[in-house]
Amino acid sequence: MSEEIIRQWNNAAESFAEEQERSAYADANKRIIKERFTNFNGEKILDLGCGYGYYTDYFRSIGGCATGVDGSQKMIDIAKDKYSECDFLVADITGRFPFEKETFDIVFCNQVLMDIENIENVFSECYRILKHGGILYYSITHPAFFNGEWKTGEGDQKVGKLVTSYINPKASVNRFWGETGHFHRPLSYYLNTASDSGFVLVHTDEPGVYDGINKNDDLPLFFFAEYRK
Repeated sequence: MSEEIIRQWNNAAESFAEEQERSAYADANKRIIKERFTNFNGEKILDLGCGYGYYTDYFRSIGGCATGVDGSQKMIDIAKDKYSECDFLVADITGRFPFEKETFDIVFCNQVLMDIENIENVFSECYRILKHGGILYYSITHPAFFNGEWKTGEGDQKVGKLVTSYINPKASVNRFWGETGHFHRPLSYYLNTASDSGFVLVHTDEPGVYDGINKNDDLPLFFFAEYRK
């Protein structure tokens, strides 16, 4: 990862970890993942871009042998402090992963890929370190709607989003927890990059997470995809 992106996430780490513990959208994300992964029997799991370690600990708690990796030293420091029973390490997830080929049964990458620039290498490295038949599972903010501008209808309900650009990749900056880089790509970019790396698509999901009262619940915020090697 670039030094600037790592610096940004080091600065944002504490605010991000605190916000994720009280965010309704983070709770929706957790619900979806917990419905998909309910128990393990010692499978080796890589939590790629683990942040402050929530999912690494969750996978451990349901029987997985989980390792959390992140490019931000500050994130890993928080993770080790919060979840001392888990294994964490700092590594550049846009470079060569510090693992031998066919090491893991599952690579899990939650809300990370849209925040790093070089995803081609990420997919190819995931393929390398996964065992034959292994699972790659990732989620991202939905690129068709994430950057759209909410439009208000009667009663101040946010009824839709105005999308003025979608096809062309572009870089921008988010300011939710301080400045962090964001890299927009259309869904086809993610799907084709995974396919070009050798993965076979198993399932996708675009769940509704808005409340249907203040915001239209017929628009997705997240996109989830599961692949097999």
